[in-house]
Amino acid sequence: MKSKYEKFSHVYKVMNYDFPYNLWFDIVSPYNKETSVLDIGCGTGALLNMLKASRGVGIDNSETMIEIAKETAPSREFHVADMKDFDLEETFDLITATADVLNYVSDIEELKSVLLSVKKHMNKHSVFIFDMHSEFKILNEFDGEIYMDETSDITYIWEVSNGEEALSVIHDITYFIKDQDNKYDKYKETHYQQGFTHDETIELLDNLGFEIISSFSDFDAENEILEMCERNFFIIKLK
Repeated sequence: MKSKYEKFSHVYKVMNYDFPYNLWFDIVSPYNKETSVLDIGCGTGALLNMLKASRGVGIDNSETMIEIAKETAPSREFHVADMKDFDLEETFDLITATADVLNYVSDIEELKSVLLSVKKHMNKHSVFIFDMHSEFKILNEFDGEIYMDETSDITYIWEVSNGEEALSVIHDITYFIKDQDNKYDKYKETHYQQGFTHDETIELLDNLGFEIISSFSDFDAENEILEMCERNFFIIKLK
C-alpha cells in the first residue's frame, strides 16, 4: 500500500540537513559486525549507508523514501514494505529501527505485529536495536510545541499535540514548496505516533520471547532508564 506521506518524503530529506545520524551510529556501531544488516523505517537510507555490512537491506512504507534511499546508498538493497507485516524470507545479524520508528503504530497490538515481523528475521546471533519516545517526553515536552525551519525552497511549520489516546502524539505539518515560477505551493499532513510506558514495552518483549541485552536513555549507554528523559533505547536478542 502506498504511503500517505509521499510528498513529505521529499521535504524530509531537505529539512533533515542537520539530523544527528552520528548519535544513532555511535549506539549501533558496537554491534555492527560487518555482516548482514536490516534497517526498518530506513527513510533516506542515511544510517544504513554509514554502517558496514556484507549485506545491507532497508525497508520503508514510502515509495519516495525508498527512491531517495537508493540514491543515498546505491550499494544497499531497499524495499517498500510495511513494518507490521513484512517478510523478506531471510534473517539478519543486526536489525535497527531508529529515530522513534516504532512509535508509528496505532496501539500495542500493532507494536506486537511489528515485533513479531522482526522476530521472523532474527537468528540466534541477531541483535535488534530500537528507540522510542519516553513517557516523560510525550506528557511534558510535546504538547503545544511548534517547530519551524526553512531553506531557499522549502518552509515548514510542525505543530505537535497530544492525541485522545493515552500517550498518543499528533504531528500536524504544514509546508510550502517553491515551484518553478517562484510561487509557493502549500501542503498539509498529519502523522500519528503512539507511546508506551517502559513497563508495557518490557512486558511485551518478554512475552514475545525477547531478552534485553541493554536498555538506557538519551544516547548514553551508561544510563539506566531515566524517569526524566526524551528517548529510551532497547538492545535485544532472542531468548
